Amino acid sequence: MRHHRFHHGPDAPPRPPRPASLPDGARRSLPDANDAVHADAAVVGELRDLIGWLRQRLRGEHTVRASVLTAEPNGPDSYLILLGEAEARLTNDPPRLKARLDAAELAQIRAEHGSDFDPAGLVNRTVTLSLRTSLRQRFGRGAGVQAKVMALLSVGQVPLEADLDRERTLQRLRLEGRRFGPETWSEPEDPYQIALVVSEHGEVRRDVEHVLQPLEEAGLIRIHRVWAIFEGAGAERSLAEAFARVAGLQREHSLSATLVCRGGGPVEAFRPLNAFGTANAAAHPEVPNLITGLGHAGSPCTALDVVAARSEPTPTAAAMRVRQLVERTGARAERALADLDAAIEAELKAAGRIILARASATFDQTLRDLADLADDRLSQLGQAVEQSLLANLATATGVNAKSASGANTAGTDPLDQAALLDETGEDVLLSDALTLVIAAGTGRVVTMAEQARAAAELLLHFPDGVVPARVEARPTSTRYATTH
Repeated sequence: MRHHRFHHGPDAPPRPPRPASLPDGARRSLPDANDAVHADAAVVGELRDLIGWLRQRLRGEHTVRASVLTAEPNGPDSYLILLGEAEARLTNDPPRLKARLDAAELAQIRAEHGSDFDPAGLVNRTVTLSLRTSLRQRFGRGAGVQAKVMALLSVGQVPLEADLDRERTLQRLRLEGRRFGPETWSEPEDPYQIALVVSEHGEVRRDVEHVLQPLEEAGLIRIHRVWAIFEGAGAERSLAEAFARVAGLQREHSLSATLVCRGGGPVEAFRPLNAFGTANAAAHPEVPNLITGLGHAGSPCTALDVVAARSEPTPTAAAMRVRQLVERTGARAERALADLDAAIEAELKAAGRIILARASATFDQTLRDLADLADDRLSQLGQAVEQSLLANLATATGVNAKSASGANTAGTDPLDQAALLDETGEDVLLSDALTLVIAAGTGRVVTMAEQARAAAELLLHFPDGVVPARVEARPTSTRYATTH
C-alpha cells in the first residue's frame, strides 16, 4: 500500500481546495458557493485523504470495559477475542469488536495473573482491557478497524449469563405489565406487622434478629418468620412458596413491610434469585414494601434486587431500614403528642381565662354588693347615733323630740329608735333634730357624751342655724349643756 503524508489539523477530515475549473454539468450540479448552508457540501475531497485521516484518528491506546463473548486460538500462544458491551442488554444489534492477543502480551498477563491463566476463562466475564487500535487495509475487502490487547487490568467475578438471566426475567415482567421497583414503595405510617423471609438456619437470621428483636420484645413490631431455601435445586420453588405465604399474611394481618435476607456466597448461588418464578412471586401486589438484603457489598445485583421497592447491600442494612421506619414513626408520634399537648394547653389557657374572667366579674359584683350593704349598715348606724344624740339632748334639756310619725322618743331607747328608723325608713325626725355637735375650743366633732367635758364650749349645729352651749357639771353623773 502506498504511504501518504497526512494533514495534522482539526478533528474534521482534510478538505482540499476547490478545483479551479469543472465541467459545465458538474458546476451546475454543485450548490452555490455563496450559500452558507451548502458551503461545506461544495468541498470535494479524495478517498485516500479520508482514509489517511481515519488512520490517524484511530491510532492510539484506549482503556475499555467490555465483556468477552468468545476466545478462539489464532496460532501458537495467540488468541482472537470477540468483545461486546459490558452491561448485558437484550438488543438486536449490540456492538462487537475483535481484538488480537499476541504471545508477548499473553506472557505478560500470565506473569501478572498467574501462570495458569487461560484466555478461555474470560468468556462471559466483564473485563477491563488496554487496547491499541488502528486502521488496517485488507486487500480486496476495504478498510477496517483492528485492535490489539496490550494489558488485562481487571476481570469481573459475575458471569455474563447471570446478567442475561436477570435481564430476561425483568424484560418478561415488563411485558406482562408487572409493577416493581421503587415505585411500589408506600411509606407505612405505623409499621407493626413485618414478614421476614430468611433461611431457618444460619448467621443471617441471627444478624437480622439482633437488630429487630429488641423492637419485637418491646411490642413495637411483630415479626412473621417465613423459612425459605435460597440455594440448591428447590430454591426457586421454595422462594415462590415463601412469597405465597407472605401474600396470605398480607390478607390476614395487613403487613407493613416484607424483608428478604440471605448471606453471601459464590455467584452461582444467586441464580435462583434471577429466576422468573422467584421474581414473579416477589412482584405480586400482595407482597407489600419488599426490602431485600442479599449477600454483601460485592455480591451481584439480582432480579429480586431490581423488583424490590428498597434494596440494601447486606441483611443487617435491610434490618436497619425497618428499624428506621419504626424510629420515624416514634418521631412522628412525639411530634403529634407535642402538638396535642400544645393544643390542650391552649384550650386550657383559653378556658382558664374565661373562668378567671367570670370569677373576677362575680368577685367584683360581690364586692359591690358588700359595699352597698356596708353603706346601708353605716347609714343605719349613723341614724342610730344621731337618734341617741337627740335622746341625750332631750333628756338634758327636758324637750321631747318627736319622730315624723308623732311618737314620743324621749323615753325611748336610742337603739329602739334606730330600729324604728330601720322599719320605717324615714329620716324626717333626724332632719329636724340636731345635725352636728362641735367643740368650740378644738373644733372637733363630739360624738359621745363622755367627750363633752365640764365647762366645755360647744357649737350645736341645727338645720336652721348654730347655737353655742356650755357643759355644766351636776351632782349626777350626767352632764348637762346650757345654752347661752
